[in-house]
Amino acid sequence: MTEKYFEAIRFATEKHKNQIRKIAPFPYMVHIYEVVQILRENGADEETLIGAILHDTVEDTGTSLDEIRERFGDNIATLVDYVTENKKMPYVERKHEHAQRLARGPVKAKMIKCADSLSNLRAIYLDEKYMGEEMWNAFNSSKENIQTHYYDSIKAFEEVKDTKMYKELVKYFKLTFVNRKNDKDKESDRETDNNLED
Repeated sequence: MTEKYFEAIRFATEKHKNQIRKIAPFPYMVHIYEVVQILRENGADEETLIGAILHDTVEDTGTSLDEIRERFGDNIATLVDYVTENKKMPYVERKHEHAQRLARGPVKAKMIKCADSLSNLRAIYLDEKYMGEEMWNAFNSSKENIQTHYYDSIKAFEEVKDTKMYKELVKYFKLTFVNRKNDKDKESDRETDNNLED
């Protein structure tokens, strides 16, 4: 790894130092490290790993895209831009807009967001397993809207569907939103489930 990789770790650690995860009170950097590890296991190059280290800095810490560009270059800034949501928009609209934009983005951005989504959905699955339905109260939207967000995201990742992380993401989507439902809800979700097999 080059010095830029380690500089990105130092930069992100400083930016996220006062943040914790939404449910379990782990330092936010635990999530960043998991996303990077997922990408390493899926053969990502260093540029993609650096983009992953920085993927939430603009969205969640007030860092500007210009600062990312100045310190890490245009390519990294472009990746961070593609995986950054506009939090000024309402949840449903911004998630839909982001999925559409990401679908048109570079494959490296899709890899980062796929790894990010897998990390988040693993955590959601386990948190619900131990906390039950009340876990969903910690989110800014309904379980149904969050399900739609992950479904749209998975469809946006078609270009990386042959990767291990994509397949694991689909697995956790089904475990979280399909397999835990009652029979009536499962029937209504059959079309969604079948579409993810395509």
